Amino acid sequence: MLNLPVSKTMKEQAYEVIKANIVNGVWSGGTFLTEKSLSDLLHMSKTPIRSALDRLEMMGLVKLSPNQGVIVQEISLKKILEIYELRLALETFAARQLTGRLDAAFFERLDDILQRQAGAIEEENIADYVELDRQFHERIVAGLDNEEYTEAMSRLQDKFLIAVRTTFVKNKQRLWGSYEEHLRIRHALAGQDGGLTEELLAKHIEFVKTIML
Repeated sequence: MLNLPVSKTMKEQAYEVIKANIVNGVWSGGTFLTEKSLSDLLHMSKTPIRSALDRLEMMGLVKLSPNQGVIVQEISLKKILEIYELRLALETFAARQLTGRLDAAFFERLDDILQRQAGAIEEENIADYVELDRQFHERIVAGLDNEEYTEAMSRLQDKFLIAVRTTFVKNKQRLWGSYEEHLRIRHALAGQDGGLTEELLAKHIEFVKTIML
């Protein structure tokens, strides 16, 4: 049974559940969905579901066809590489700006994410690791306290996670390498060398991009 937060509107609930199933790989690219099946799954009328699907189509996660219904979009290699370029610009800027300026509360949250990442690797839980990877990177950009940057990062991550999950499934050994890079980035953020933090983050992002190619 799905746990839907009661404080959110029906269309928001529909949007979050459908998006989560796409991003987490429950529905892979090319999967065909119908409004009726989604209505049955979410126990709600088609009106909020249509609203959610319109929003997801604008994001490029689904394609609506009058004849075929709803098709989960494949994320092309070109699109993935474009996302990497944007992430590189956003995160390296954040890394340089934030180094040596973050408080204890920030690192408590980051350390909690890192601890849970280690646990996810030991359990070989790729889905959890990927979600925590998202939280790690979003946490850094959120440190800028700039709503536009945070919103842009959130939009990028939805599509990025699809690519990251595929990378880790194909190469599970990469999980520990990714985690160790996160640790080095965390310690660099606590130091005073913004250039070092920027360099570590850039190498981290570029490495995954290399694997995709």
